[in-house]
Formats: sequence, C-alpha cells, structure tokens
Amino acid sequence: MSANIKAKELIDAVTVPKELTERQITLAKHYIKSKMEEGFTVSEFCSSNSLSSKTWYGWMENPDFSNYVEEIQGAIIPDDEREAFQELKKKIKNIAYKSNPSVKEIDLFMDTFGYVVADDKKQRMEALGLTDENGKSKGTASDKSMAERKANLLSKLKGGGK
Repeated sequence: MSANIKAKELIDAVTVPKELTERQITLAKHYIKSKMEEGFTVSEFCSSNSLSSKTWYGWMENPDFSNYVEEIQGAIIPDDEREAFQELKKKIKNIAYKSNPSVKEIDLFMDTFGYVVADDKKQRMEALGLTDENGKSKGTASDKSMAERKANLLSKLKGGGK
C-alpha cells in the first residue's frame, strides 16, 4: 500500500467534530498532508488556498478545529519518527545533568520541556497561595488584600498551613 493511500486512510479515520464546516475539514486535512510532504508557512498555505491568515488563526482558536488538526497530525506521524523523537528527547533530558550546559542547550531543554516548566510554576503558585481554587492567578481588587496574602504567605513559610 502506498504511503499516500495509507496517510489518507489514517486521516479519514479521525473523528470529525460536528461543529466544523466542510471547508474547515477539507483544509485541515490538506494542511497536515501538505505540511508533512512539502513544508511551508501558514501564510503560504493560506494564500494557495484562497484563505486569509486571520481566518486560519481564528479557526485555530476554536478548540474543535485545533484539536482536529492535532489529531490528524498525530494519526499520520510514522512510528519510526516517534521513536526518533523519543530518543532525541532522552538526549535533551541529559542536558539537565550537565555541570555547565550552554545557553543554547538550556534553551533547547526549556523549549522541549516547556510543559514541565509551566506545571512547576503552577504548583509553586498554588503552594504559595497565589492562585484561587480554579488555578487562576490572584491579584485583582476583588481578591484578598495585600495584607491578607502577605499573612497567608508568612503563615505558610513558618509552617502554619493556611
């Protein structure tokens, strides 16, 4: 079976959200196939498909559309490329254990593991009482006063809990 036929089958097997239009579905499929085969910028893709970049980015803000695009991409990534990425990720992870990593190595690590950085920041903010029960950052006038937050933080630092 040719790679193009296999890719089409994998793409067509992805469940399409009911909220998407036929044009969105067609362009999402075409975008991923073209991206993997040719490589291009979003601007070039939009121009060649009579679509404004603003419209494309608007669609990408729609979770149904963006998730669909991600699922299509995930469906056609070959297993050997996934394995290669996992091997490379292991090598990048080893940067953390180097005694003197370069700035480029640190940037590479942070880019690759940005999700870990974001989660660590969220956990630290929660531990310091700087987020509400929904994980949102506190700091608006309707939240606790500065004195209350300071007292809460000092209490935690002294080991007194909340």
